[in-house]
Amino acid sequence: VKSIRKLLSDKSKPLVIPGVYDAVGAKIVEKVGFEAMFQTGYGTSATLLGMPDYGFIGSTETIDNARRICHAVSVPVIVDADTGYGNALTVNKLVHELETAGASG
Repeated sequence: VKSIRKLLSDKSKPLVIPGVYDAVGAKIVEKVGFEAMFQTGYGTSATLLGMPDYGFIGSTETIDNARRICHAVSVPVIVDADTGYGNALTVNKLVHELETAGASG
């Protein structure tokens, strides 16, 4: 599995990164051959709550969804963590938890 840094630094071709919001969608994206994907904030909010991405979900929902998606695939997953859900300390904690969940960026 290539790291997200390697994929982003490869200048030989464009890197297309589709958005996903659940594990089954992530599996489909991987199966059709995409080398990376991103968890969308809107998709997560819409899927979990039926609401737009206006701050209705928090870091817990974002991390839980990221964990499910990351564990379902072997390609890098970038996570939309909105504003980081707080100050510098909470952003640091969030990044650590997303890395632990398997997120790449």
